[in-house]
Amino acid sequence: AGNSADLDWSAIVDGGDTLRGTSTMRFENCGLYWLCVVLLLSIGRAVHALPQDGLSMHYTFEPPTVNGDVVEDVSGTGNDGTLQNGAQVQGGVLVLDGADSYLNTEPLEIRTGGVIPFTAIAQFRTDRADNGPLWMWGDNAVPSASGSAEGPVGWRSTTATFAAGFYQGGHFYADAEADYADGEWHSVAQVGDVDLGYLYLDGKQISSAAAGYVYGGPPYFLLGARTKNSGSELDDIEYFEGEIDNLLLYDRALAADEILAITEESNAVSSRGKLATLWGELRR
Repeated sequence: AGNSADLDWSAIVDGGDTLRGTSTMRFENCGLYWLCVVLLLSIGRAVHALPQDGLSMHYTFEPPTVNGDVVEDVSGTGNDGTLQNGAQVQGGVLVLDGADSYLNTEPLEIRTGGVIPFTAIAQFRTDRADNGPLWMWGDNAVPSASGSAEGPVGWRSTTATFAAGFYQGGHFYADAEADYADGEWHSVAQVGDVDLGYLYLDGKQISSAAAGYVYGGPPYFLLGARTKNSGSELDDIEYFEGEIDNLLLYDRALAADEILAITEESNAVSSRGKLATLWGELRR
């Protein structure tokens, strides 16, 4: 009653650029955009639809989950990661320089004790196909220092196309037909099952290969670096240059519909996705 800031909402013009009431208030598009930024950062990243069964690790890389060099595992299992050699989290994503930066974990209770199935899924962006692996498994937290190591995901040196690597008495590759090094964000999932491993890109199963390797003890997981020059075509280059976001590890082989749901959820609730979607709605 008697509030001079009361607005006549029927007078909103051009998507909210001009509001008329007892006092006139004008919002430029840039003002709306930054308002959205503040709101979205205050909301943070949601995890509503992510399957919880078997979730062993989850890095969102949102600012509240990064404390110095430590990246919090928001799954609740305590598998925090450590940023190494200048690896940075900027704008809610992991940024790696391709020189010597990477992230490593402590030993993980996954892919060991005779239990083979696993799923690793994340989003990535790069414009380099002559690149090190997005990630790789091994028995040492230091790059190129593992004795037992396999499972790199990245680019084959012979074809420059994208692939997920698996080992079962030899190196096998679940191949894509393109390099996905186009400067755009893509989702990738590496799924290992009892006899076969699968590559998913942008929510769709692309190919499969022989798999089934299991570690004698809890393995380490390195983001942005190889664990060993193992003879795989995916680990000839030691370090990855690009960005990684929203990493999840499961101790089971996820089904195709679960991977699609995670891909869609990750795209919808990531900071960049929320901003792009909401700003697009405001511009209509």
